[in-house]
Amino acid sequence: MSDPTTPSGLPVRVPQANLAPTLRDDDTPDASPGERPDAPVRSPAEIQRIMGSYQRGTRRGRSEAAAPPSERSTEGEDE
Repeated sequence: MSDPTTPSGLPVRVPQANLAPTLRDDDTPDASPGERPDAPVRSPAEIQRIMGSYQRGTRRGRSEAAAPPSERSTEGEDE
């Protein structure tokens, strides 16, 4: 009997087939892989605030990187 393959000829993946028996996860998790049960619950307003701060920081970093060295902020640098 040959190993099963995909239509393109690649071997079919069998999850946890190469793990030692003590490492195999016999239980199926209740949560989907993208969800963490201990993840904090944030309000839409808090997420908007966090993402806005991230976006402002990205814009600031890009504009400072594009500025000539004489115009760059020296905040946090020792002179």
